[in-house]
Amino acid sequence: MGLKKKAAEEYAKMLFTDKSQKLTIKEIAERAEVRPNTVSNWIKKGGWEKLRKSLMITRQNVISDLYDQIEWLINDIKTRDIKVATAQESNTIAILTTSIKRLETETSIAEIFEVGTSLLEFAKPMDFELYQRLIPVFDMFINSKLS
Repeated sequence: MGLKKKAAEEYAKMLFTDKSQKLTIKEIAERAEVRPNTVSNWIKKGGWEKLRKSLMITRQNVISDLYDQIEWLINDIKTRDIKVATAQESNTIAILTTSIKRLETETSIAEIFEVGTSLLEFAKPMDFELYQRLIPVFDMFINSKLS
């Protein structure tokens, strides 16, 4: 699959998994510049329905869970006579801390998409013509980030 086709698939996937827009397969295909049956095939082959359901888990929930794991580990260490982490425990804390930092600082394509979609939804009732003009610009912007 060429880069353009792969980028179109990634963009279609983001559109499909975005529950706030409730786009039809035809609308997704138009925005990703592919045929509707191509989108349908991607949905089936990629298991996008399951993915859409799994996106209920937010980044903030994951970060909170990681902090909980660090807290449990530290509390366990405090209950022992020797209150020093083992090498494995220290490594686990370092991995969890790195994961938290990455989750808190990196901006993913999904987040860019979410903010852009919110902006479009904000503009829609205020100036529908502007909203319609912005959609292709937004689509081009997202596609440029995927390339």
